[in-house]
Amino acid sequence: MFALPRRSVVPALLLTLALATPLAAKEVVVDGDFEAEKNGADLRKDGKGCDWYESRDDGAGADLLVLSRKDVGGNATKKAMLKADPELNTYLTTRFTAPLTVSAVLRYDILVREILADDNHSAFCFLGGIKDKKGGPNSTGAERFVFLGFENAETPGKINLFAREGSNGWAARTIVARDLDLEKWYTVVVEANVPEGFYAVHV
Repeated sequence: MFALPRRSVVPALLLTLALATPLAAKEVVVDGDFEAEKNGADLRKDGKGCDWYESRDDGAGADLLVLSRKDVGGNATKKAMLKADPELNTYLTTRFTAPLTVSAVLRYDILVREILADDNHSAFCFLGGIKDKKGGPNSTGAERFVFLGFENAETPGKINLFAREGSNGWAARTIVARDLDLEKWYTVVVEANVPEGFYAVHV
């Protein structure tokens, strides 16, 4: 689940360009807190602008993306929820208002309820583009600057946050944070400099 941060005035999934001063920063994500979304169908629909939409286009998988208004872990704001499924996939995507030509900061809150054991990875966050013009954005490794994800830790009820670049294999992933809790909100911050090929992740 992705939702509005509860410890800051900065909305969830709000991306800002890191310019000369914080006051000069420019938001490049529209509706970062999902408050403009009416329902799940509205969240999934592609308005062809800088809106949220479901981009995997995996048939029935699209319906795994829903808009939740329930209180989850003390957070009662609108949330984008991605339901688990052993076969189907769903992507929540947004277009930036401007290309990332300088440093940027991506900040989002996430709560993971379950990671199915078969694949043992889920709740991805891709930062990239749509270079090949097919298969949707971030559909191949070449389009992914970096992506984050979660996997089950060795201890039951615990999960690890990992980072992986481009088309690297799973063995090349880097564990960013170990033994986080299921059913708990975490704020993830990604500092990215796409032109220079650098990024840092904080939880």
